[in-house]
Amino acid sequence: MTDEPERQSLMPWPARLCPLGGAPLPADVALEPAFGGIRTHRLERAVERFLASRPQRAAGGERLPLTLRCPEAAAPFPALGDDESYVLEVSAAGVNISAPAEWGVLRGLATLTQFWPEGGGLPAQRIDDAPRFAWRGLMIDVARHFIPAEDLLRTLEAMAVFKLNVLHLHLTDDQGFRFPSRRYPELCAGLHYSRDELRRLVAHGAELGIRLVPELDVPGHTASWLAAYPAWGSGEARPTRRFGVHRECLDPSRPEVMEALAVLFEELAEVFPDTYVHMGGDEVHPEWWRSDARIQEYMRRNGLTDVRALQAHFNARLAALLTGLGKRPLGWDEVLHPDLPATVTVQSWRGATARDRALAAGHDCVMSAPYYLDLFYPADVHYAFDPAAPQAELIAREDALLRDPRFEHVAEGMAWTRQWREEPAGREGAEPGTLLGAEACLWSELVDARVLDVRLWSRMPALAERFWSPAERDDSADMYRRLEAVLARLPGWAGVDVAAQSRALLAEAGVEPPWQPLVDVLEPVKWYGRLLGEEALAARLQGREMPQARPYDADTPLDRVADALPPESLPTRRLEETCRAELQRDVAARTRLEAIAGAWRQLPERGAGPAELAPLARELAALGGLVLEVLDGSLDVDEARRRLEAAAAPVGEYLLGPVPVLRRWLDGRGART
Repeated sequence: MTDEPERQSLMPWPARLCPLGGAPLPADVALEPAFGGIRTHRLERAVERFLASRPQRAAGGERLPLTLRCPEAAAPFPALGDDESYVLEVSAAGVNISAPAEWGVLRGLATLTQFWPEGGGLPAQRIDDAPRFAWRGLMIDVARHFIPAEDLLRTLEAMAVFKLNVLHLHLTDDQGFRFPSRRYPELCAGLHYSRDELRRLVAHGAELGIRLVPELDVPGHTASWLAAYPAWGSGEARPTRRFGVHRECLDPSRPEVMEALAVLFEELAEVFPDTYVHMGGDEVHPEWWRSDARIQEYMRRNGLTDVRALQAHFNARLAALLTGLGKRPLGWDEVLHPDLPATVTVQSWRGATARDRALAAGHDCVMSAPYYLDLFYPADVHYAFDPAAPQAELIAREDALLRDPRFEHVAEGMAWTRQWREEPAGREGAEPGTLLGAEACLWSELVDARVLDVRLWSRMPALAERFWSPAERDDSADMYRRLEAVLARLPGWAGVDVAAQSRALLAEAGVEPPWQPLVDVLEPVKWYGRLLGEEALAARLQGREMPQARPYDADTPLDRVADALPPESLPTRRLEETCRAELQRDVAARTRLEAIAGAWRQLPERGAGPAELAPLARELAALGGLVLEVLDGSLDVDEARRRLEAAAAPVGEYLLGPVPVLRRWLDGRGART
């Protein structure tokens, strides 16, 4: 694999890229599709999308072929393990994409879309490419906040640009049931999809080479189910808008529960053709099962010694039901149990060890633990976790986050998750399972349709690369260079404009242009800091979270500055580059740093804005003064460090991104003197 020319910003990076001798493809060329093998509607539409994404070229340019060579048509719907490999060749004579299957042609066109620069011609190159993992997914929780079908269609378009191939829809939870059941229509008490909308999503996904995997989460997270059909539970259930674990869960002892599940999953199979169906299985609260005499008697009759065994018994029955429908069941890692059928694939979310426990027990696995996009982590944090890395390396990376200055405000809470670590134990006679790939998760307690693109696509391209590209492609600095480049062009490729959407949301929240130096460097607090709030976080650490109130529920408007901000400040990353250059006595860098600090120092004089910004503006103004005093020599480094620490703590739900950067800068100046 060769180093890319400076202007190339492909993401994911291909497996092999080799420059070819000869002249480049001219900038003003007009490409004309030519089919060297099959010609299908899927390929015709893919070429149309590619041509529509290209910048307008000057009239009169040369006409050259875009030749697609594919020997046979693919199945109507993509499936796990499809061949997505391709070869892309660019020369002065035109462009050739060859692939064993249609899916590879789609991936080759996605690469060509990114490969084409906004100005200038294409260098003569050959790309030989194939994905590292067969499962490259994105889970969107559409239950806690409903995400309309049109937004999901746009999401599919962006997923195709970055070669993601699974959209996992979390369709049900305590707050909402979004799947339209014919037999049990009362389940959909609020916003939900029509069957036609879901079929349109499935069809569009198939056109893009993306599988749609549905989830009905059982037996826990079912308050919305039981509010409509209370006979399926063993306690009183009401509609809820609260977030967090609920006591409501289905009653496995009742025959009507399994009968209803058989109907619901059969209805689901009528709409979603993919082999995989997610049955949930996470965060089942044990209280109802432990306190109900009927359930306890059921457990005695079936030789079930505890509630974990009861859930495993329930999962085995449900897995058999799904297998009978021709489906492959998938569950969150709480489903792991010696009695869980080997046919169940496990999605690991509770730390690194869950992956290896699943594999050792003979289950195929999808890795999600390091890829929770709702935690407001910077892209480089997710990017550092390789799905197939040894367990010791993954645990070391988890522990390193506790020492990262960006997370010191939530380090105690993050350390709380160490209780999830369990050593893997094999199952006698079981062959180890297969790591199918990885899936990023966007839970929607703090996400609605308005903020979806900002929260998702500000980092998802980096994760898509981690799921596709060779393991050695792991340079974070280069990743950020390419991430900024692809995000700038994403509006033309898929109609997703992260920067413009963030600016629009900030304007709606009352942020005026003079406050831009402040919002440029603001970040939301990390981990579950926003979702839990200070009181619920403290209660969680003390083991008494339920039913501690949280600051947000499903009806809380997501219209504040914190909702409009990207999860990380890219201007802060550029500030770090400036600080490093200033430490090398770069005069231009010093001038840039003085200008940045000067803009910060003037913030309190900039007029009205959202009230929550005022204390942050004062803090940042003080930082601006600190930087200028250090630069002119009127403030020594030790005193500057003491003053800087006052700005390290969160202000409400916000962090000042420059604080860790300025710490390192001050350390460098101290070492320099």
